[in-house]
Amino acid sequence: MRKKWGIYRLISMFMIMAIVITCNITYADSALAQSNEDIPSSWAKAGIDKAIAANLVPRSLRGEYGKDITREEFSEIAVSLYEALCGQEGIVQGENPFTDTQNLEVRIAYDLGIVKGVEDDIFAPSNAITRQEISVMLYRTLQAAKPKYDYSGSSNHVFADNALIAEWARKAVGYLYGIEVVNGAGDNLFNPEANTSREEAIVLAERMYEKALASKDRLIVSRSGTSRRESVMQSKLAELIAAEMGKPYKWGGTGPDGYDCSGLVYSIYSKLGISLPRVSRDQAAAGIHVSKGDLVYGDLVLFARDGKNINHVGIYVGDGMFVHAPEAGDVVKKTTLMSGYYERSYFTARRVIK
Repeated sequence: MRKKWGIYRLISMFMIMAIVITCNITYADSALAQSNEDIPSSWAKAGIDKAIAANLVPRSLRGEYGKDITREEFSEIAVSLYEALCGQEGIVQGENPFTDTQNLEVRIAYDLGIVKGVEDDIFAPSNAITRQEISVMLYRTLQAAKPKYDYSGSSNHVFADNALIAEWARKAVGYLYGIEVVNGAGDNLFNPEANTSREEAIVLAERMYEKALASKDRLIVSRSGTSRRESVMQSKLAELIAAEMGKPYKWGGTGPDGYDCSGLVYSIYSKLGISLPRVSRDQAAAGIHVSKGDLVYGDLVLFARDGKNINHVGIYVGDGMFVHAPEAGDVVKKTTLMSGYYERSYFTARRVIK
């Protein structure tokens, strides 16, 4: 009997030890996951550290940096930025205009003219903020804190997707791009409808703070960028390319029903008023040379199967992709030039939109 009791005790001890070990492992995994979530990306860390030191980041937002920031959360950052810029505390000035939030920072931001409702008495505090929305909120924050600044200046930069930026946001985007607070999203795109993460929002607020801190009575618009003509041409090019996608490869074809690689390029650019040679080896001498790392939308990308003789051409469309008419049996399509055959056979690029 004692022997059986001893066995039971031993089994119980093993079970308890197993439970404790499992709990410890689970806790450790959870703690590790939490700590990883709370570590900002390498590009954002310095900006976030500065923002925290300047009291721009509420404690509730010091973590989960990759998470999309909400309208309510950024209202809190905007009020902190306002207070840091003007040296005075924001105060509630009227009745709460919203029925879906009691957040005091939202009310202060509303009274300062930084935020508005999405409709009547609705603020939508949990909605994620888009890139164009956060640009407007930052712009209004600066105006509220520094009303004597000269806001007449604006960058003449026009993004390739400028038509997608809402009319109510273009002034703010242009101004903040000009003073180097906001940047493009690559390939001369702004991506106005893309959401903004917490770390992106914090870095933007810190940039605004640093720019204003270093200025006296105005912020100088110092960046211009892509000319309006280039951007208009890129936008038109995007429309022309979209119309040809999926059409079959046809040797010697210049459209409208089929194309070979150089025929596609020749036809599309002729519609832009840009005269190019008919074949790819001659197209390689058009325009000016551009390195692979500096490609922008509309650059010609040329390939040499043997490493020296041009045998293929396409049109770069951003994100490491290009549009081309590949070969017999295929269609006009988008392909990456960052891996596989086209990475290996990549030869040069030419910029023909000026």
